[in-house]
Amino acid sequence: MDTLDNFLLLTSISLLSFLLTFLLKEYLLSKKLLVKPDLRSSHKNPKPQGGGLAVILSLCISLSFFLFSNLIEKEEFLFFIIPGLIVALVSFIDDFSDVKPLIRFSVHIFCAFLGLFLVGGFNSLDLFGTTFYLGAWGYLIGSIYIVWFINLYNFMDGIDGLASIEAIFVFLVFSFFAYFILSDLSLTFILISISASVFGFLFFNFPKSVIFLGDVGSSFLGILIALISIKTSQTNPELFWSWLILLGIFLVDSTYTLLIRIFRRDKFYLPHSLHAYQKLSRLFDSHPKTTLLILAINLFWLLPIASLVSLKITDGLSSLLLAYLPIFFLVYYLRAGLPEKKNKT
Repeated sequence: MDTLDNFLLLTSISLLSFLLTFLLKEYLLSKKLLVKPDLRSSHKNPKPQGGGLAVILSLCISLSFFLFSNLIEKEEFLFFIIPGLIVALVSFIDDFSDVKPLIRFSVHIFCAFLGLFLVGGFNSLDLFGTTFYLGAWGYLIGSIYIVWFINLYNFMDGIDGLASIEAIFVFLVFSFFAYFILSDLSLTFILISISASVFGFLFFNFPKSVIFLGDVGSSFLGILIALISIKTSQTNPELFWSWLILLGIFLVDSTYTLLIRIFRRDKFYLPHSLHAYQKLSRLFDSHPKTTLLILAINLFWLLPIASLVSLKITDGLSSLLLAYLPIFFLVYYLRAGLPEKKNKT
């Protein structure tokens, strides 16, 4: 396929996602299936959620076409679609009726192991230029990583456009890595297709949202990122660090906030809006400004460092520590995980 054909194909994916999101939004509004603001919300008005379903449907349709056209490998089609769809199904039910946390967590663990089995396991990790083979420990480490990533991506889906733009950013960046470093055309198509599917949804989610991704969308994107990051590290272990660096803001903010709440003996499992990005959006009194600032940090700070690691110019772990240091100070400064200071009157 030439460049024009690829462009038209990806445009079609975005248009399909756009149309499905519009139809889903209208249906949810007509049925008054709206999510009301709660302690976790950064929004004031009830809005429909579950828009991630449109992203999933458009992606499944487009990847099925690619598979039928022999543009992608069957194995790469299955390894994240199957566990991703199972997680999405439970999350979709949870969007509109409560699913018990134990059931949801059990499904996450099952899908983590299933995904690891389908991708061939989390085999190795590069530390300071030395490759360590994980063996059976890879399944334990990998499953913890995947389950945490499913949940943290959900935690970070709290303001307009943030989770969508983050997904577009990391998948587009790694489509370049897949093409130029891994020489994997099949994976390149998959990564760009995911970006195109999310891009069609973005028009309804940024700069002012009229529908949310919901747990169905954020959980699906979370497990995709986790599984693909493990998959790409099998032949190039340093690429795992590149994923972690690109996702630095999501990882640092969510993990730091959770640990602070655990140390404070707060009921960390209850809804809240104490993440650094949520506090920043209140400080700016603007979701778009916050989302664009995070995108700028991704582009001008995290992307150059991740690129150096992917090209084996710098070490993965030390580069990750360098990349995370200013983000850590930012979330510390914003008092992530801590209650808001009350103004004295």
